[in-house]
Amino acid sequence: YYPTWKIPEDHPIVITGVKAYENLYHKRPLVDKWTFSTNGVTINGMYGIPTIGFGPGNEVLAHAPNEKVAISDLVTASAFYAAFALEFASDK
Repeated sequence: YYPTWKIPEDHPIVITGVKAYENLYHKRPLVDKWTFSTNGVTINGMYGIPTIGFGPGNEVLAHAPNEKVAISDLVTASAFYAAFALEFASDK
């Protein structure tokens, strides 16, 4: 089993994600946990590299046999990934 992990809401990487989301969508994101596993268990849980999760689609369908994602959700997530990278780079 991989170790569980949690990032405090006041961690710089979370703040960067929130700022990127707010700048892009003009509303505050839901900062919460996921009920399924991601590569974050290795990246953060084992190696201590701060990690946040953000992805397209409905969490209920994640990692399920019938997993599917709307193209509009892929576009929305891609826009956030770009905004996050720009925000992260500008904070340095």
